[in-house]
Amino acid sequence: MLDRTNLAYACDGSFWGMLCCVFDSYTRREIPQEILEWGEPSFYPVHQVETVEEHAQRVWRSLNKISGQIRRWAEDIYFSCVPQRAMVLYRFIRKAYQYGAKVTSMLGDEDVMAAYRLSRSVGNETHFMEEFLRFSEYNGILVAVIHPKTIVLPRIAHHFSDRFPEETFLIHDQPHEMALFYHPYQMEIYHLSELELPPVTSQEAWIQSLWKGYYTATGIQGRLNPKCRMTHMPKRFWKQVLELEQPCLKGKGETPSLKTPAHLSFTDE
Repeated sequence: MLDRTNLAYACDGSFWGMLCCVFDSYTRREIPQEILEWGEPSFYPVHQVETVEEHAQRVWRSLNKISGQIRRWAEDIYFSCVPQRAMVLYRFIRKAYQYGAKVTSMLGDEDVMAAYRLSRSVGNETHFMEEFLRFSEYNGILVAVIHPKTIVLPRIAHHFSDRFPEETFLIHDQPHEMALFYHPYQMEIYHLSELELPPVTSQEAWIQSLWKGYYTATGIQGRLNPKCRMTHMPKRFWKQVLELEQPCLKGKGETPSLKTPAHLSFTDE
């Protein structure tokens, strides 16, 4: 039985740190009213939660024993990057301990529904990135720059490594300052705040122009439907998709041609 409730927890904001909040809650017999990152103000007395890997691992292993789906939802809640994700994660884990594997089907519960929505948002963003990510070649390395709403690199890593097992590629997540680097059969995700890319080579520009020409030639002007396109590909992805930069493919009612990103310049050096 957990007792004290008139306090807040503060952690370092990492996934391991959030799991340590769960550990401290049960060992200290407390239910925090909110979980903040270090330095954020609170109206409640604040307990500073230290990130101890052993404590986080104990919570993580306990979730694995319940079900793989609960473990994935817990990861997705963190990947969602919403401001209150730590509290959503804490409440969902408490419900998982209480009800076991069936908790993921209890969508009538407010805490479970909140976890489900965040997991679904990460799943949707992962699907979009797998569909609409575009690579350009720089000195034999495939490079893509993405702007997802959630953290997706851990979710898309195996998709692209399985698809291009013999290639070397880099996927840079600009908003979250992360990068996935893959070299045949080795993969790593690390922090990367900025990425400076050289102009594309004449060969890469030629390949890009061939693809745009093919897309233009196979398109049917009379069947262009911008509104339908937006239901399958949100407009925020259009500037990252090479073929949609063709002015001739703009249908009636669409916005003017989008500015070409610097790393997709077609000007020869």
